[in-house]
Order: sequence, then structure tokens, then C-alpha cells
Amino acid sequence: MQNMQSTERVPLAAWVPFLGAAVLIFMLYWNTFLWWWREWTYPGSFYAHAVFVPFFVAVMVWRNRERLAATPWQPSWVGIVPVLLAMVVLMLAKRSDVTVVQSLSFMLLLIGGAMLLLGLAWTRILLFPLFFLIMMMPLVPDQLINSIAFPIQLASANIATKLLNAITLSATQQGTVIQLENYRMAVEMPCSGFKTLISLMTFSAAFAYLVEAANWKRWTLFLTTVPLSLVINALRITLIGVVGELFSSKAASAFHDYSGFIVLVIAFVFLFNFARVLRCESFLGVPLTDEPEEKAGPTHGDAVSEENVRQAEEELKEVLGSDAQDWKVEEVSRPVPPPTVPWWKELLAMRPGAARVRQVQPFVIATCAVLLLTLGVQGYATRPPKQLPPIATSQVPIEFTVNGHTWKADTTQRDFDRLPRDVQEVLNPSRVINRTYKSAQGGVQLFITAGNGRKVFHDPHTCALGSNARVMDVRVLDIPTEHGTIRVQESRYKYIDMPDEFVLMFFYVVEDQVVQRTEQVRNRMIWQMLMGDSGKPSYFIRATQLMPGTEEVYRQQMIEFLTGLWNAIGPILTGKQEARYEPPPVPTNETLLPQNQ
Repeated sequence: MQNMQSTERVPLAAWVPFLGAAVLIFMLYWNTFLWWWREWTYPGSFYAHAVFVPFFVAVMVWRNRERLAATPWQPSWVGIVPVLLAMVVLMLAKRSDVTVVQSLSFMLLLIGGAMLLLGLAWTRILLFPLFFLIMMMPLVPDQLINSIAFPIQLASANIATKLLNAITLSATQQGTVIQLENYRMAVEMPCSGFKTLISLMTFSAAFAYLVEAANWKRWTLFLTTVPLSLVINALRITLIGVVGELFSSKAASAFHDYSGFIVLVIAFVFLFNFARVLRCESFLGVPLTDEPEEKAGPTHGDAVSEENVRQAEEELKEVLGSDAQDWKVEEVSRPVPPPTVPWWKELLAMRPGAARVRQVQPFVIATCAVLLLTLGVQGYATRPPKQLPPIATSQVPIEFTVNGHTWKADTTQRDFDRLPRDVQEVLNPSRVINRTYKSAQGGVQLFITAGNGRKVFHDPHTCALGSNARVMDVRVLDIPTEHGTIRVQESRYKYIDMPDEFVLMFFYVVEDQVVQRTEQVRNRMIWQMLMGDSGKPSYFIRATQLMPGTEEVYRQQMIEFLTGLWNAIGPILTGKQEARYEPPPVPTNETLLPQNQ
């Protein structure tokens, strides 16, 4: 690498602008960094692999040291453009309280800083390592993860069940639950395979970049991640089931906690050997091919054996006679290669010298000025919209009358307006309405969750399968009310091991608008992910018929119930009437979900 050292010692004062820039960045992105850390460390995190990403980036930069050494180093003022753009994006993201966009702003800042300090040519070489840092940023909202991960979750459970049966352990699958003779495990979202997919995508992307091979071979290595993650995750679930069945649930739980290491080991062994099959050249200097070196004849640089020397002298004597006594064939040796420089000495040689520090100081000072200006105006530019409270439980009537029929909630039920602790942790609602209403004609179970638009999303199709049931959509239904027509999704709810079906109707309220399809909610969430929300609460409303059957009488009861309910709470849910503040719900001490294995 280019010698960045100088015999002139760098004074400590020269590092002050660099320290100032680091402090300002830390202050501007403090909340973003905290959010990253929470996402990395919470139990069942999809981003537990993030702590390894800086190590991969360091290895990638080290791999490019010879290219960097051969490339002119010239800081560029062009980098100030992405730095300014990063600050604008940061202000918009903070105003909308969108942490995903704050992360993207940080990426822009890194790229702009690289252009400023290292120059365009060096930044071009380091572009992939810089972008690879995205793999440590939680950019996909949990609600979108759920919709993506659920098919993988089912597939992993299905493959694991077949593998368990293949090794003569009787296993049956009910949704995402696998039942063995002595052990029952639930393939919950953290074990769905999506977590494995994200981790292996990170690992395989780094592996493919560090392999010396043609680009098509690198892409092949990377694209094997999807089937590889599914197979490895299913194998991991199978092994957990084997341990739980043959030993105990406690042993299975312990094995579950440490089985992530097995995933990485299996993935590395597979990728390494697959790279050998593809005949890649090397990985971090380790050859991946077993081709023997071709034997060549003696060359000018080859050492001549003593026998050859004596033979050559005899031939000279025969040709030259007595004059050959002064002739000797001297041994010719190969050139001695230069001594290998230890990696740590090569690393120390990369330290910037005093001349280079002085050269980049104006760029760093300009960056500090931009960061300081942003810090000064963020208090005025990032005032978020007022967060409005969701409907209070007291605003949802215990009793209401519609079409001459009175519907009354059973306030004695143990989970009245509450959820089990583990369910509430998954849904994270700001408000819970959980009630059973009854009339002379029948009964309906009402379930409402409310909160921020990016958190309230709840897909009953996914939830049902996780509860050994399924939801089948029938039609979109228009229901006239005193406050206009509402459109709801009519579905059928059925437990997998039971013949009966139940009428189920649900819909959402997002930004004061009623929507029915989960796809509509997902699209609005993507918009909120990028632009933030208006501060208005969003709602998920679900009503389930208590009586089994899909007869018309049960459908009409549901329609009547939703008509009377919307007459009472529709104006509040759509923002036409003000909701009263109420503390967040307190969960029950019970657990409903199967133990996460």
C-alpha cells in the first residue's frame, strides 16, 4: 500500500477536527445507534449477526490494499454533496421519526466522508465494503418481516417434520407446531428461517466477495443462500426435535440457544466446498483447487545438482584439454525472494503521516461545519407531529342497541380488554379491546388493537396458522352505517383438526381511512416507513362469530353487530371525534403462545 507514514510526527492538535467530527456524528445519530443496538441484542433478533459485519468489512478493505497502493490518493470536494444530502435526509427522518431512513442517511454520510478524505478513486474501490455495512442496519420493519418470513416458517416446519419422520421419530405438523410423542415445539418467527436467511446472506456475500473467482461463480455462491438457509434451518429444527424427544425439553432449549453456531459452521463448510466444486481460485489466500503443479525442466534460475556440476566439468575438460583446469561450473541459485512483511507491520505502515493529515484537515473542518449547523437547526426542523392517542377502552360501549337488538359485553371475563403477556409483546399495541358481546340472537368475540401505523399491523391469516387454524377469505362486504358505508373483509375461520367453520370479519383503519386487504395496509406501511406517519393512530378490528357455522343467519348477526359498533366508535376511529388519553394496556400473567423453540 502507498506509504502513508511520514518521518514528521503528527501533533495532537492536528487530530482535534477529526475528534470533533466524530463527536458531532455521535450526537446526531445517537438515537439511531441506540435503535441498532436494541435490534441487535433483543432475544430472537433478526440482526444478531450485525456484530460480525465490521470484521468482514475490515477483511474486505485489507484484501484491496494492493489495489489501493496502486491507485492515486486525492481527497475530493465532491464528497460534500452526499454529506449535505445526508443531513437533509436525516432532518426529514427525525421529523417523521423513521429510523430506517436515518440509517440510510448514515450510509450517505459514510460515502460522502470517504469521497472527502480518500478521494473518488479510493471510494470506488471501497464501495462494496462501504455498502456492505447495510447488512448491520435493521432496514426491514418487523411487520414486513412477518409477511415475508411466514412462508419460510411453514416450509421449515414442513421439512423438519419430514426429516423427523424419516429418522423414525413420529412427528405431525399442525401449522407451525410440530408434535412428537414426548415433545412439542413451535417454529416461531425467530426460528422461521428468515433469521437464518438474513445471517447467511450476510455471510455468503462476504464469502463471495473474498473469493478469487469469476463474477458468475461469486454470484452463484451468493444465490445459493436462499435454498441453503431453508435446508440448514430445517435441519436445525430437526436436531432440536431429536434432542427434545430423546432427552428433555430443557436439553432442547439449551441446544436451541447454541445451535446458531452450528448453522454458521455448516454454512461455511458448504460454501467452502461448493467454491471448490466451482473451481474458484482461492479464499483469503487459501487455494481452493487441488491441481498439481506442472513439472518444468531446469531453468536459468534452478539450482544445479552436484552431479550435474561434475558432469559439466568433465565435458569441459574433454573439449578444452589442459586449459579446462581453471574452469569451474558455479552453482546458479534461484533469486532469493524478499522477506515477507508481517501483517501488523504492514498495517502500521498505513498510518497517515503529518503531510496527509494537514492535507485532509480542510475537508474535515468543512464536514464539522455542516454537522454543527445540522445540530443547531435540528431542534426547529425536526419537530415531529403530535401523537394522538388511540380510542380509550371507556369510549367503546359496554352495551349498545341496533335494529332493536341489544349487544352487551361480558365484563367478568378474565382477559377483558387485556392480552396474555407473550401475545402483547408480539403485537405491541397501544390499546387493546378484547371482549365477548352477546345478544338474544348469539354472540361475537371482538378484538381491536391500536397504535402507531407501523406497529399495529396484524395479519389474521398468519396468526391463525400459528394457532393451528386457518383463515380463508370469501369476499369484501359493504356494510351501511350511520356514518357511511364501511367495507370489511369477510372470511372463514377453521381449526385444522376440527370440521366446523366460523364467520370472521375484519378491517383496518389507517390514517383515518378504512381498508380491508392486508396488501393495502402493507403498502401504507411502506409509505410510512419512508415518510413517517401523521401521528394518527391506526387500528385493526376483528369480529368472530361464537357459533360454528356459515349460515346466513350468522352472517347477518355479524353485520348487525359491526353496524352498531361502528355507529358508536366510527367517528373516533376516523378522527372525527377526539379520543381520550388512557395508559397503555397491562397484560395478564398468562402465556398463550407455545414455548418458542
